Formats: sequence, C-alpha cells, structure tokens
Amino acid sequence: MQIEGRVGVQALQDGSQQPPRLGKQGEVVTDELHGRYYEATYRQGVWLGSTAVAGVAPGTVLSTTPPFTLYNPTGNAKNFSINKIFMGYVSGTLGAGTLLIASGPQAAAPTGGTVITPKNALIGNGAGATALVYTGSTLSAAPTIVRPSFPLGAFLASTASLNPLQLDEVSGDIVLTPGNVLCLQALAAAGTSPLVLLAMSWEEIPV
Repeated sequence: MQIEGRVGVQALQDGSQQPPRLGKQGEVVTDELHGRYYEATYRQGVWLGSTAVAGVAPGTVLSTTPPFTLYNPTGNAKNFSINKIFMGYVSGTLGAGTLLIASGPQAAAPTGGTVITPKNALIGNGAGATALVYTGSTLSAAPTIVRPSFPLGAFLASTASLNPLQLDEVSGDIVLTPGNVLCLQALAAAGTSPLVLLAMSWEEIPV
C-alpha cells in the first residue's frame, strides 16, 4: 500500500485534514516537534505553583501542616498529572535528610496557611486553575510517603555541597485524583533556620 505525505513544515488549523509530514529523505516525521510539554501548555492545561520568594522551612517530619500542598478538590472533573517538582535554596543551613512526596485523602479544602495562586504555563492568558495550592495549611490527617524526591545535606550559602536548585522530572508518573492532596515535606534534621523554595508543575486533564 502506498502512503502519500507532504515534505516540510506545516501550519494547520484545528480540524484540518492533511497527509503525514515527511522529511527530505522521505521519512515520516514522528519526533517531538517542540518541547515535551508544548502542546499541553499551548492548550492552557499546564500549571505552576510556587511558595513565596521569602522561602519556607522544609520541615523535619510528615505532619498535618506541610510547607507545600496541592489539593484536587472533591468532585473535580480533572486529574492532575504531575510534571516536575523543584526545590531552590534560600538561606540557613539545611538538615541532612530527604524531601518527600506524600499524599492523603482530603474531603474538604485544607484550612489556614497561605493560599498560593497557580500560574498558567501559557504566560499571559487569563485561564483559571481548578487546583488549590497552599503553604502551611492544615490537613485532616498527616500525609503518607509516596516516594523520596530530593536528598538534603548540610548546605549553606558558603558551601557547594549540594546543588542549590533541585529538579525532579516526574513526567506523569504521579497522578492526583479528586479528593486528595499531594504534599512536599522533609524528613530531616532541623538544621539552622533553613529556608527553601518549593514548586510544582502539573497538567489538569479531564477525567
């Protein structure tokens, strides 16, 4: 069976019908044309939430007041596919341990703390997230570990024992369903006045 294609870049409108794109050697182009998350971002489905620039204490145990909480409201029509998790150093001395990803059921929105307004990754559009994001809010119960995310060492501004920016490429391996929270919290020594930035990116996908 013969398949006809079109060589070169194409700029199509949604709903267009077009032959497959071919390269100059007649190969069918199936590679990622743009960045991995471009399509989902362009469709206004990718969101980012970050703690304030002053930083937060990463914590020492899993508790009911995590420094970062992503909540998928009960009854929501979307799942949250986690793309990336970030941690940046601000100040103080970190205690040795591990930053954990933890989760738990949450029927109603967490209380107290500070609300973080998610930012759509398509910068400049006015879309609104269905997610609720908090720092220092109170949960109905302490979350339980999903997996480790970042190692924590005795890093401080005058040393280079730890990369000051950590990235966990989750790539959809964790999906948060409605009525649950996903939290970032350290299991670590107290350190000396440690402050970090915690952030997460996720895609909101219709159930």
